[in-house]
Amino acid sequence: MLDGRRRQTAILLLVPAAVVGVSLAGCTSSSSHSASASLSASKGDSFSAAKLRAALLTRVNGVGAASPAASGGYAAMSALAAGQSASGAPKACAGAVQTGLDSAALAGATAAAVSFKVGGNDVSELVAAAPGTAAASALAGRLPAACARFKETVDGRSVSYSVTESSLTGIGKQAKVMNVSPAAGGSGDRWSLVYRGAGFVGAVTVAGPNASQTAVRELGQQAYTYAVKSLS
Repeated sequence: MLDGRRRQTAILLLVPAAVVGVSLAGCTSSSSHSASASLSASKGDSFSAAKLRAALLTRVNGVGAASPAASGGYAAMSALAAGQSASGAPKACAGAVQTGLDSAALAGATAAAVSFKVGGNDVSELVAAAPGTAAASALAGRLPAACARFKETVDGRSVSYSVTESSLTGIGKQAKVMNVSPAAGGSGDRWSLVYRGAGFVGAVTVAGPNASQTAVRELGQQAYTYAVKSLS
């Protein structure tokens, strides 16, 4: 499981439970459920904001969320889930590097996001309504070649990052995994997994000393399983 030691191990314990929304800039709280539902319906979303919040995990390795789950438009939720991890990426690449989902395909979609702090690791999850062909379109693109490398300033020094992406099987109808890694090595790795289900897409991210493909895949599998159960 994720802990303070520098081991590349999977996330082994995830305990889903009810979540509570919170009002943030560009987000909706659970108290505005009716307005959110009406907004979702007008855009053709398949799930309301409250329903999406309830589909998010609330514990990772026994650790609760860093703050209550939030919901709102996809762009705001994607940025919330990614934090500052893609701040140095080229502007045209920021969306792709943040989650691996095509932001254009999800423009106007309702989404929900939550984040955790597990030891020295940052963990986040996002679920977005994607009816019709939107889900397939969100995962259809490939990482542009120009986005495979970028630089950003970390603690006053320039750090180069490489980005790789690959498809995988066994999670949802389709899934992809992305790794953003400092070229010089170290503990700045970030692994993201995106998947599509029936009428929704999701993304999970693990960043920190214990981030690995194994960890993000296990987290993604359990997040998808719980989302399916909650949204069915």
